[in-house]
Amino acid sequence: MTALTHQTISQLAAEYGFSAAYCFMPMPEDGAPKGVRTLVLLTRTYTPGGRLVDRFYPCSNRAYHQAKLLGERLTAEYGVQTWRLSNLRLKPMCRRLAAFGTGLNTLNYLPKIGSRFCMELLGLSEKIDPTPMIPYPVDQLPCTRCRRCMAACPTGAIMENGFIKERCIRFHMMNGKPMPEEMRSLIGTEEGAKGILGCEICQRVCPANAQKERERSGTDDFTLAELLRCDAETLAHFGELYGKNYAIRNRILAQAVLTAAHQGEQYREEMEALKDSPSPVVAEHAAWALKK
Repeated sequence: MTALTHQTISQLAAEYGFSAAYCFMPMPEDGAPKGVRTLVLLTRTYTPGGRLVDRFYPCSNRAYHQAKLLGERLTAEYGVQTWRLSNLRLKPMCRRLAAFGTGLNTLNYLPKIGSRFCMELLGLSEKIDPTPMIPYPVDQLPCTRCRRCMAACPTGAIMENGFIKERCIRFHMMNGKPMPEEMRSLIGTEEGAKGILGCEICQRVCPANAQKERERSGTDDFTLAELLRCDAETLAHFGELYGKNYAIRNRILAQAVLTAAHQGEQYREEMEALKDSPSPVVAEHAAWALKK
């Protein structure tokens, strides 16, 4: 059986649509299962865009499934045991890998790609030499003198002394709880957060993302009307594209009515019906939207 190397893993990862694969040794603080001797961090880039759902989410869902297939192939062809470990905290791992930078917004960055990528993590039972990494160019991430993300965040989530997740709009999206009222007017607007899932305001203004921003696409996979109905077919397709963990009808509806609030009278009939929803969150959001 051919020996497994970081070059081989990179080649195989590319066949499954990954931009890069980084092999490195696990540290105790990573929380990897006993038996994992090598960690493989997989990255997959995407083009920013979407007004209802950020394009990160279909990319991430696709990466999730492709990482599983890659792990199965590594086991079948090279005899190594593999673990899917994307439930572990990936940001701290990236901070110790020379190839990555870290923004003031706490996101990870890669040269030219910026923060427009998703990640998956595999654990391998075999020890593999680490992937040589070119250090991230410091001048590509001028956080100490830029502060654009801090100024652009409408809720003040990005501070000099750190990131406050409770102030982040994305933190409150589709979590089964009412969106804080002071954030509701920022949902689904031209310069605000996405209508259903994702914010990315801090990423849009970041100079390290300028190259990817020029590729931006405004297309969506659904119309707002489809999401306000959220019938069985729409819900199933939502799960296929973004992951079954996001395909929760009441959570989608709760976000959709906040977006509809900015569309004038166009969706009044749908919101009138949803204000009597058995879901307290959907009903509260719909009542707020109607008042607005």
